[in-house]
Amino acid sequence: MSDDTGKLKKGNFMQALDSIRQEAERLMARRDLPPEVKAGLDRIIALTRSKFELGDDIE
Repeated sequence: MSDDTGKLKKGNFMQALDSIRQEAERLMARRDLPPEVKAGLDRIIALTRSKFELGDDIE
């Protein structure tokens, strides 16, 4: 897995969250992962699909 942390820009929280969700969804397709790992990925996917209210003062 390549390291894409350099692609993130300051204040890019929602894009980072979407990237995490996409990676977790990609990993879920693997058949060699133990059930507890898949359960953790399921939680990540569910939590990152939520909508966040970041307030009015975001840049």
